[in-house]
Amino acid sequence: MEKLFLLKPDFQDINRNADAKYFCPPCALIEGVLSFYPQLRNQLEVTYVDFVRPRPAIIALIGEENQGCPVLILEDGSFLNETDEIIQHLTKNHQIGQAH
Repeated sequence: MEKLFLLKPDFQDINRNADAKYFCPPCALIEGVLSFYPQLRNQLEVTYVDFVRPRPAIIALIGEENQGCPVLILEDGSFLNETDEIIQHLTKNHQIGQAH
């Protein structure tokens, strides 16, 4: 099963403003696709990870240098870490509508 990793919302970034809460816009876009096509949650293993690095669940699969989010890890071990590539893959391989 393909594995999708997204950042949890409302994270804090002590390097910016420790009092503010943030969300990842690319992760939010993918989350929107998941809400439009809820069947994807049965076709993907979706995991939410903390903003703070290291992110061990991702590192264990694709290495420390590739722990950015969002990331979709394919069954063959390759991965997509660009939002547009992830959406194109989901469109082609999971029969959802195309971005317009």
